[in-house]
Amino acid sequence: METNSTKRKDIFLVDPRNIVVVDGFNVRRDFDLDELKEQIKEKGVLNPITVIAYKDENGVERYKLVDGERRYRATMLAISEGADIPYVPALNAPKDASVKDLYIEQMMRNEGKRFTELECAIMFRRFKEEFGYSQVQIAETFKKSPAFISKCLALLDLPQYLQDKIASGELSAKAARELASNYADPHDQVRAAKTAVRTAKAAGRSTATNKEVQRSLKDAKQGKAIADALRNIAAYLDGEPTVEVDTLIKLLDKHGTLHAAMREYKKTITSKN
Repeated sequence: METNSTKRKDIFLVDPRNIVVVDGFNVRRDFDLDELKEQIKEKGVLNPITVIAYKDENGVERYKLVDGERRYRATMLAISEGADIPYVPALNAPKDASVKDLYIEQMMRNEGKRFTELECAIMFRRFKEEFGYSQVQIAETFKKSPAFISKCLALLDLPQYLQDKIASGELSAKAARELASNYADPHDQVRAAKTAVRTAKAAGRSTATNKEVQRSLKDAKQGKAIADALRNIAAYLDGEPTVEVDTLIKLLDKHGTLHAAMREYKKTITSKN
């Protein structure tokens, strides 16, 4: 049986200094360059980036970056540290490619560090707002489930503080969703997120996860329970200026209910007076 002839895409070499990054085109927020930079110093850029060639106002050929900004950033960082990298491999994006096609290229050709849920959400929102796609159409385009699309897009409804902490890697997306499901008020979400981030850092962890969030929720519930109990105690005392805490604790342990404990406590205080 006769086989099909091989089809080739030309890979060419470009000076990374001639690459231009278009602000806002890439949805990536967390580049995490150190390990990749060291790999590039040792072996160079192995996977081609994707570019669009054009001439600038001086007639010099430049290349708009379509895919591979993490590789490009790591390369430029390596160069700034003295590495000799005169060229990187590149593929030319199709000349007739639309912005939509280039967005898809960016997501589908991702090689290496996966896009986070928040980064995916930014791209999904572009297709929803710029091209009028439904969540089902977005799911079909990017080969994801509609549930995943919905889960990602919901992150963009969170307070900006939470989004910023997810983008910086200080708060996991799962932890952020847990906060949102337990606190309706955005201010409460932010306060709880700050507590979770502080708790994680104090324990030497860079990212606050559900573990820190659950601890924060537990502390908040305990705090509310204590506040409610103190209000009830104040009502029972009816203006009594001080409380003998040790005595009250023993009576609570003995009776098991605040009503019975406070009744005996008031008798004890009255007899002492």
